[in-house]
Amino acid sequence: MYTGTNPSAIRSQKWLTESLLQLMEEKPYKKISVKEISERSDLARQTFYQLFNSKEEIIEYHLDNLFNNYLKEIKNLKIVSTAELARLYFVFFDTNEKFIYQLIQNDLISILNRKFFSYLSEIKSVLKQEQNIIFNNYASAFISSGLVGILVYWFNENRNLTIDQLALLVSKLLNDNYLDEK
Repeated sequence: MYTGTNPSAIRSQKWLTESLLQLMEEKPYKKISVKEISERSDLARQTFYQLFNSKEEIIEYHLDNLFNNYLKEIKNLKIVSTAELARLYFVFFDTNEKFIYQLIQNDLISILNRKFFSYLSEIKSVLKQEQNIIFNNYASAFISSGLVGILVYWFNENRNLTIDQLALLVSKLLNDNYLDEK
């Protein structure tokens, strides 16, 4: 995936991303070709392959943008509890409901889970500093899978709980110990 600063390349990445997301509203992810994405964005296939190696990388690129926006949001706030952090997590992804539904419907939640895991240490740093690295890695895998699982279940249940109820549930599940320990 292209990670440079060329404004033209960044603009093309955004167009390709928008094109894939639009196509996913029309048909299943597996049936979308690179050719269709390129045509929809009015870019050559060669441009696609200069910027991304696969359709999956476009999803990862979009998730990177979402997580970076989430991190900016939570870093500007004074978060003092797991419940608050969980609440903001659910609020943030609730505002991106169409995309989350697309991931669920297209069996792409594993990409969300991988990305959440990769950002979890930054998210946790809002509350505290690093602990034992081995414990941290296993705990992060457990927590990221659990939170993504709860997010998917919540969406599949038509978001039948309020965000505050979900935040309290997550706080109780984590017993406010892992993320809040000093």
